[in-house]
Amino acid sequence: MLSLVEVLALVTICGFAAILLRKRFRRGSAVALLLASLGAVFSMPAPAAATEFRKGASAEIAKDETVKGDLYFTGQQLSVDGTVDGDLYVWGQEVTIRGHVTGDVFAFVQTARIDGQVDGSVRGFCNNITISGTVDRSLMAWAQVIHVDNRGSVGRSITSFSQTLSLDGKVGRDMLLFNQSTRIAGTVGGNVKERGESLTIEENAQVDGSFQFEGEKEPIVSKSAKLASPVQFTHHVKKREEFSKHSAVWAGFLAAAFVLFGLVLFRVMPQFSLDATRAAESYGASIGLGVLVMFAVPIASLIACVTFVGLFVGLSTFVLWLIALYAAQTVVGAVIGQWILGRAADIWGRIGRMALGVVIIRAITLLPHLGWWIKLGVLLWGMGAISLGLYRRFQPPAAAQPAYVPPPMAPTASAPAI
Repeated sequence: MLSLVEVLALVTICGFAAILLRKRFRRGSAVALLLASLGAVFSMPAPAAATEFRKGASAEIAKDETVKGDLYFTGQQLSVDGTVDGDLYVWGQEVTIRGHVTGDVFAFVQTARIDGQVDGSVRGFCNNITISGTVDRSLMAWAQVIHVDNRGSVGRSITSFSQTLSLDGKVGRDMLLFNQSTRIAGTVGGNVKERGESLTIEENAQVDGSFQFEGEKEPIVSKSAKLASPVQFTHHVKKREEFSKHSAVWAGFLAAAFVLFGLVLFRVMPQFSLDATRAAESYGASIGLGVLVMFAVPIASLIACVTFVGLFVGLSTFVLWLIALYAAQTVVGAVIGQWILGRAADIWGRIGRMALGVVIIRAITLLPHLGWWIKLGVLLWGMGAISLGLYRRFQPPAAAQPAYVPPPMAPTASAPAI
């Protein structure tokens, strides 16, 4: 599969080169030489780099140890005191990097602390992440708490989706923030654009570019802060969640769109839709599997897109995930329709029950405060049912066991005549 993707990528690049440069080369020999040169360049073997896997309850890279190539690190208490000459992928409870990582860091942990040197970027899905060392490139984090202390620095930009962000150190370029609350007491070399609830700029802060803030509360800005321009504040008013005629009309359009999507799905793939509906009847297993698929598949697709070879696989997987996300409500709607009207043997009967169930789901999701949670439960239920149906569909059929045939009875000797 990887070889096929590499060949397709090479052919695509050569084809684009031929289209772009066809007007510059009049002779076919020149074009042939160009394509041959491109093929030779891209077919040159890449330098061999080993990939190492380490796991354990408490694992570490010693201070004098050097790992050549990418490192996949799993465990509870993880520490990197040595050198990783490549990318670092971490899954665990807590990780501390005191050493040197020449590539990027991908952290899927509860607590991450970077006290050393990272030559690449840091991407984290954490509960809290603290930068006390140096990150030469960018920081992108989905976390509850992000803190860059006065010893920490990020060479390029920060992109955060968090509850709380505190900046006491230095950021070389821009910041794009989607936080609940932000506190800036350090130095920002570029522009800052934030959307959240509250913003505090302390007296030691310095921002060399523009500052745009859209929030619910006016920012608290110290008079001693050094800002290149005043903060451009846009007051964001949080709308109350209430039922209205406009929401009812919009819900009707969405319900019609989902019914139409389900009609196409049930007509194009009738057997698969039936398998997914039967799998949704096991709502316990479907919801449990849906929690895993809902969150794990996008993260896995993002990781796959890091490399050029895995870009096609990652994007294809993410597109399939989106299709399953839209189909989830139709599958759950079919189950709800069966609960009300009973099972149907024909395809149009199943489509009618699906339409009834979808309309009920769209109506329930309009409830204030509870609608979002109901929608999330329906999506988890439907995604798990679709995944369970796919799993059962690709399972090899069990071989039929031959019927047990008792062995023939040995003939008994007859008694002698008297």
